[in-house]
Amino acid sequence: MRVSLPVNSDQKSLTGKKLFSSRAFTLIELLIVVAILAILFVIILARFGTFGKQVDLNTTSQRIISALQLARNQTLGSEGETTYGVYFESDKYILFKGASYNPSGTENKVYDLTKTEIYDINIIGGSSVVFERVRGTTSTYGSLKVRLLADSAKTQTILINPLGQVSLQEVVTPVGSRITDTRHLHFDLGWTIQGKNTLQLVFSNPPNPDTIENITISNYLSGGVFDWEGAVNVNGSDQTLRIHSHFIDASNTILSIHRDRRHNDKALQILIDSSDIVSYIADGQATVGFFGGAMTQQ
Repeated sequence: MRVSLPVNSDQKSLTGKKLFSSRAFTLIELLIVVAILAILFVIILARFGTFGKQVDLNTTSQRIISALQLARNQTLGSEGETTYGVYFESDKYILFKGASYNPSGTENKVYDLTKTEIYDINIIGGSSVVFERVRGTTSTYGSLKVRLLADSAKTQTILINPLGQVSLQEVVTPVGSRITDTRHLHFDLGWTIQGKNTLQLVFSNPPNPDTIENITISNYLSGGVFDWEGAVNVNGSDQTLRIHSHFIDASNTILSIHRDRRHNDKALQILIDSSDIVSYIADGQATVGFFGGAMTQQ
């Protein structure tokens, strides 16, 4: 037999409050979870958008480099017994056949840009890079920049040197207080220092005049190895460096440059017979020069 116990109004009220409190607490938890998920979604979406923009920029730069390399390879292969080049405009670049760009050329290959643009074209002779037969060199060398239409702060620089080498400008920047980021750099020059005369160090210390140190290469080249180490006094501050080779033959040289920020605080440009290899700003950021080849951080 079931017995029903009487429940007074106070007990009913208390039971209702407990039930309401339990439901309210569960709802708050749910709202917190939804808010966290919304924040994570926004963060992921923002990062995905940034990543997508960088991919667009990288893709354009690599395709331009590929077009330049194709023009050089076709010239070296003497396809059609002529030369090839690439012409640049802000919204397109054109691979063409011949010693100069002809807008009406029937063999022109046009590559249109939609999410990026080319600007700051700094090429000797105009807006075309044309490669020379036999050696693949060019007298129309220089640089150009690519940027995103949606974010003009995102840019990349493409370099074309007189040897016909094409590369994306590499900039190595120190992070925070670390001193090893640009301490040791390698340069695969793509040409040899054999037969060259002078390694030149140009230190900048405004408003004072530049301090220039000329190093005779033959004095430090022995047994197929170049090795120089020393300190240069720049307005009372010693700048200590070591520059040596990892490889030298008749056609190529791989140089290693040691510039420790603990012992160097002046801007520096390094050249070989007036050919720009690398430039450092005072805080250690390094930018490869036209003749510096491929720069890698060690």
